Amino acid sequence: MKQKIECLPVASQTDPLLERVEQTYVNSFPPGERRDFALVRDLMVTEVFQVYVLLREAQYAGFITAWQWHDFMYVEHFAIDESARNGGIGREALTLFLERLPVPVVLEVEMPTDEMSRRRIGFYQRLGFVLDEHAYRQPPYRPGESWLDMRLMTYGNLDLKKEFETIKQRIYRQVYGMNA
Repeated sequence: MKQKIECLPVASQTDPLLERVEQTYVNSFPPGERRDFALVRDLMVTEVFQVYVLLREAQYAGFITAWQWHDFMYVEHFAIDESARNGGIGREALTLFLERLPVPVVLEVEMPTDEMSRRRIGFYQRLGFVLDEHAYRQPPYRPGESWLDMRLMTYGNLDLKKEFETIKQRIYRQVYGMNA
């Protein structure tokens, strides 16, 4: 029997579910791959940034943070809470999320250098994402931190062979606040 999965935008910086989102966020991503959560809350007042909570049978299960522009969406973070992992909810939730989007999606993934990063890339590929081969470096979230070698993946009608530099520059400028 299929579980009822919901993907709902968080409407307020004071929503109590953000405490759970913060816990999952901190537990799922190393400091170099995330901003301070207070800054995530601050971004929620902008028109282009959104936090979505994932619910399974009305219980918190994970989150997605994303930047929405007219021509594509950049999924910055996606994580399933430890208490909800290994039940297929990640696949179901992301499939539901993608089905509702009117634009293509871009996200960053770690370089495929170990079993876990290859499995993560495979997860996205099974959902229809395509791994791009351009050299891509994630800018640091904090001054003095290192750039991270990553790859971009796309879902939908987006040709990174033609649009890579434009998309990279928008992500750098609007998500990371830098020109590179």
